[in-house]
Amino acid sequence: PVKVGNESRGKKHQGMTKSLLVVVVALKLRGASALAPSVARPVKVVDERRIGSLRVPTLAIGTISWKPDRGYLPGDRIVGTTSEEAQRRLAQRGLDVGLTFFDTAERYSVGAGESLLASALEREGEPRRAVVASKFTPAPWRVGAEAVVAACEASRKRLGVEKIDLYQLHMPDIVQPLRVVGYVDAKDEAYWDGLVKCKELGLVEEVGVSNYGPTLLRRCHAYLKARGVRLASNQIHYSLLARKDGNQAAVDAANDLGVATLAYYPLARGLLTSSKAKKADEKNSPKKKKKSKSSLSHYERGGVGIVGLPWLEKNRIRIPKDGVGPLVRALELVAKKYGNNKTASQVALNWIISQGVIPIVGATSETYLLDARGALGWRLSKQDQRFLEQSADDLGFEFRGTFFKRVDGKFVGYGVETWALD
Repeated sequence: PVKVGNESRGKKHQGMTKSLLVVVVALKLRGASALAPSVARPVKVVDERRIGSLRVPTLAIGTISWKPDRGYLPGDRIVGTTSEEAQRRLAQRGLDVGLTFFDTAERYSVGAGESLLASALEREGEPRRAVVASKFTPAPWRVGAEAVVAACEASRKRLGVEKIDLYQLHMPDIVQPLRVVGYVDAKDEAYWDGLVKCKELGLVEEVGVSNYGPTLLRRCHAYLKARGVRLASNQIHYSLLARKDGNQAAVDAANDLGVATLAYYPLARGLLTSSKAKKADEKNSPKKKKKSKSSLSHYERGGVGIVGLPWLEKNRIRIPKDGVGPLVRALELVAKKYGNNKTASQVALNWIISQGVIPIVGATSETYLLDARGALGWRLSKQDQRFLEQSADDLGFEFRGTFFKRVDGKFVGYGVETWALD
């Protein structure tokens, strides 16, 4: 209940009418028992945190869409890519507005992604202000700790730095082509030894992992700690649409261990954006939107989607009618409460930040970059967080990716290899 105080009867009734209207809208959205209040007073905060010894903003810029202008290379995205000129504009704009944390990987354009980022961050006569994270890709032919050291050295040179700020393993060692005949040669511990050597050689400031669930995360943390090295981060798929299949458990384990969590797909590939933003995107980029519809339409409107071999039932995703619509409307409802033209995507990102997690947003345009920037400097109330979580739970499904972009696996030469966070 909100105490009205000594307001005039007219203003009091007017305020009550508005509050009742919000309640009615919320009830129609989902029949929720945990309704968010109609008025919010955002708590202002300084949005930065530590990843080990690194101090970074609580929002990172992802560069998986960046590719060379000369054409496509393995690891490139086919749609939604960003030209080299746009990359530089985005990087410089990010630096100007305090978004100084960038994420890349050696597998993005087979190393060219790192070089592109280094070029985009250059400012004549100024020292580099960005914090850069990159990743090592496990592979069957990369054997032993020295493989990690050699790859790290190559990444360091492409990035043009004396020391990589954060160097991560891209995934567990899941690529096992002889698995079908019963032979598995998991090299995770050898790669952990590689991280230790990179640290000892002064090639990196901090080390991390990606796509590790609670069990493997605790094993890795203990292994590195016994060798005097801190595990600083774990990068996983995490959002309002990705909490149940070990995602939240991985975040909780990381918090217990003092490990920072970074979240990719924080907006579920654009699903957690307002309907108005989607219509604008469709109007401005019809070709890209047409491609998006073919892979995400079942999430948006309901239907059946495929995330692997279509004749396997486990690869078929059945989405109820209206798809993510109820959750998007809940995000829009909460956004209106916080004023200052808050958007559904900003609320979705702020929910992640409120869990102590750093979202990685894809940098494809200045509009998206500045919209993401609006998720910083304030916090959702606990009540609003619970309201959004319940709204997500009520959907009855989570985001599992698309046919060529699964959230729990990688397409390799002989098929698909997957991991499970739980």
